[in-house]
Formats: sequence, structure tokens, C-alpha cells
Amino acid sequence: MSKNNNLSSLSLAKQKPTLLAAVICILASCFYMYEFILQVSPAVMTNQLINDLGLNAITLGTMAAFYYYSYTPMQLPAGFLFDRFGPRRLLTIAVLTCAIGAFLFGSTTNMTTASAGRFMMGMGSAFSFIGTLVLISRWFPSRYFAFLTGLVELMSCVGAIVGETPLTIAVNHWGWRLTIILLGIIGVILALLIWLIVRDSPEVVSKGHKFQSTSKKSLLQSFHQVASNSQTWFIALYSFMVWAPITAFAALWGVSFLVVAYGLSTKAASAACTMIWLAIGIGCPLLGWWSDKVNLRGMPLKFAASLGIIGLIPVIYIPHLPLFWLYICLFLFGLAASGQSLAFGVVKDNNHSSVAGTAMGINNMATVAGGALFQPVIGIFLHLNWNGTYHNGSPFYSVEDYRKAFLILPFCYLIALLIGKFLIRETHCQQQPDV
Repeated sequence: MSKNNNLSSLSLAKQKPTLLAAVICILASCFYMYEFILQVSPAVMTNQLINDLGLNAITLGTMAAFYYYSYTPMQLPAGFLFDRFGPRRLLTIAVLTCAIGAFLFGSTTNMTTASAGRFMMGMGSAFSFIGTLVLISRWFPSRYFAFLTGLVELMSCVGAIVGETPLTIAVNHWGWRLTIILLGIIGVILALLIWLIVRDSPEVVSKGHKFQSTSKKSLLQSFHQVASNSQTWFIALYSFMVWAPITAFAALWGVSFLVVAYGLSTKAASAACTMIWLAIGIGCPLLGWWSDKVNLRGMPLKFAASLGIIGLIPVIYIPHLPLFWLYICLFLFGLAASGQSLAFGVVKDNNHSSVAGTAMGINNMATVAGGALFQPVIGIFLHLNWNGTYHNGSPFYSVEDYRKAFLILPFCYLIALLIGKFLIRETHCQQQPDV
């Protein structure tokens, strides 16, 4: 079977190498889309999870954040493993891990098992984005990297959009348990497709060789090379700041806030939150294209951070914001988060190609660390400000509770703006000679 698959891939590669590259990278991007559905799924089932598992804001935020407790620290070994062993096997195992986590989460009756399921989802998902970027770097010329990274982010936003309104409809129709179990079945099918179709590099297909490691360094050696570059950490801090508000607001607490603050139904609030993901999907490839067009990295990074300040403050702190302007501001908020996509191009410019996976792993670790930190922190702030009111047997958090808890979010974009202006050096979209 494997030999026939290799012969088929070789034939396709000889005829239309660009088509094969596109098919492989699109399939890997589907994994990224899939993991985003899993990542944001608690946002549309918060009330059901609170009622069925006996949670409150603190325990719900902690349980949801278990996804990031594995996802975040796995970024570094994930990047290194891709440099050493290639994407095909790792991506297949990773998708299966996500599926097992979904089955575990969907069958749970307590917080402990639910947290374990989220932990497994996060562990598998840790390989999705970096694996796709590694495939792009091997199958396409480097001049397309920033733009194609943006297109990959578009796939993730499709997943996040599916994880809002369509997932809400599914939960209302089938219940949250069956919905999550169905997502697990989808994961098993996706893993099979990745194993059958994805190949590690053009050389593997054209020469029939096994994957050759791009680096003979150990994990510690690769990490030391990347970590000794101060630009790696400035870029990672920027990525953290522009993405942390997304993980806190769009991926968990935003829907429930919009329900309370604007009197929307859960379905309408999740539809409003799709504006965030739609903007990220549009903004990521657009920001990458703009950066490549003007041959600059710093200006788009600063522009993105500025939009976060402009978009998020009215949503949270202007009372009775008209629905039209709510959608506009949520869209600007999403555009701001597109800066983290461009940051992967910047960190790649600032590190040697032999440790590109490790560098992007560190950057993605910083990007998603906001979920591990901010989701439970927002829950703690909410519960500390809670006045003891209950609704249908569950704690009820007021608009003012949310506004106090969300105070930290606009400051993230202000810090990102300062980092982009004063700390990240301009690479002019080129690999830097001193790396």
C-alpha cells in the first residue's frame, strides 16, 4: 500500500508538482482548521458545561485552559521534532491524539475527565500549525511564505467560525456530548487521509528517499541557538500580546459577555463573534501580502496592534453600542490579531533555516500561552467580582463584572505596539545575514 502510494505521489509530482504541494498543504491546513474547532468549542457550550459538570467561572476557565496547558509547552519539542523526523508521521499521530481527547471529553461526567480530554486535544493540536508551516517551507519558495502563512491562518479562522454559529446549532440539536464525539470521528478520518497523502518533502517523492533531518543538533542545541537570539523573544512577546485577547475573548468568554452586555441570544452572540474570526481569516493573508509588497515587516506589525486598541475598547466599555458598530469593532479586533501570523515570517527571517521549526515552535508557544494564562485569569477576576447572584442554578456575572475582568485586554495591544515600534528590527522580508 505504502509503495503504491509513493508511486502515485511520484507520478503526480512529475506531472504537476505545484498541485501536489497544494494538496499536501491544504490537507495539513485542514488539521489546523479542525484543531481550532476543538479549541473554541467550549465558548458555545459554557452553560451546558456549567450545569452538566457542576462548574463555575473559575473551574470552567481552568478546565478549558487545560487545552493550552499541553499545547503551549509542546510547541518547542514539536518544532524540534519536525526538524528531525518530518511532518507526515507526526501529524498523523497528532490528529489521532486530538480525536481520542474529543472522545474522552464527550463521554465525561466530571471536571477531571473533561480536563484530561482537553489536555489531549491540546497535545495533539500543538503539532498542527508548525507542521503546516514546515510543509510550506519545504514545498514552496520562501518568497511565498508570509502570504501562505496567512492563508493557513484563514483555514484556522474557518475552523473558528464553524466553532461558533454552526457548532451552536449542532449543540442545540444533538447536545454537546454527541457533537464532540462526532468531532472525534472526523479526526480519525482526517488522520487516515494525512497518512495516505502527505509526504515530508519534494525530495522524498522525487527520489523515493526517506525523510532526511534538516538538523543534526539536539533539542538543547537547537533551543540554545534560537533562544540566544534576542529577536526571537521580542517577536514571541509581540505574538503573545496580540493573540492573548483572542484566546480570552473569542475562544471562551466573549459569547457569554455579549449575551449579558447586549441582550443577544447565544446564537446571535456567537454569530457576532464570527466577525473576529472572519477578520483574522481576511487579515492574515492580506497583512502578509502587504508586508511582502512594501518589503517591510515593522509597519504592518504596528498597524495591527493599533487596530486592537481601536476595536476592543468600544466593544467592552461603550454602553449600548449599536449592533452595526459592534460588528465593525469586533472586525477590527480580529484584524489586529492578524499580526501574529506575520510574526512567524519575522522570526523565520531572524533565525537559520536549519532551526526554523524550533524558532516557529517558540513563537507559537508564546502565541498560545495567552490561553493558558488568560482564560483562567479572566474566570478568577469574574468570580472575585461576583455578587453571589444565580440564574437557573448557575452563577450569574454582570456586565460590570466582565468589564473589570477584561481591563487587561486592551493593554495587551498597547504593549504590542511599543514592542513593534522599539524592539523588533526590520528585516525587509529577507533572511538576516547574521543568523
